[in-house]
Amino acid sequence: MRSVLMSVILAQLITPAPKPGHATILSSPPEVSGKAGAKLALFVDVTPKPNIHVYAPGNEFYIPITVKLNPQADVKAGKLAYPKSEMATIADERVSVFQKPFRLTQDITVDRAAKPGSTVVVGGTVSYQACDDKVCFPPESAPVSWTIAVR
Repeated sequence: MRSVLMSVILAQLITPAPKPGHATILSSPPEVSGKAGAKLALFVDVTPKPNIHVYAPGNEFYIPITVKLNPQADVKAGKLAYPKSEMATIADERVSVFQKPFRLTQDITVDRAAKPGSTVVVGGTVSYQACDDKVCFPPESAPVSWTIAVR
């Protein structure tokens, strides 16, 4: 286990800076509507590039994909839901990963004081670590945003 971790760290140190974007990250849908006080679901569609995987939660030594919303007075972030991941054997270690396109679901609640007819822009960051079967690349992040029309 330690030798795998050391190999990952060493590969990160000697690997040249990767081209950004080992996965395509899209906010979905970009525009949402809901009443003040409503619970809404925001989606992040993730498509790893060919032969690339990103880590799911629950792997001890690897950075899982996450969504962090920017603080927003009119919106309260809820739980982030992950789809079922795949088990993969990488460097003799079984890990939980996403290799095919998948969707993260971020629940939010619109503040009861939000005024009907107003719009709220919710922004955030998706952070992840992408790897292929030999190298784990430095952690990456991508911005996401949604516009909520308050009804």
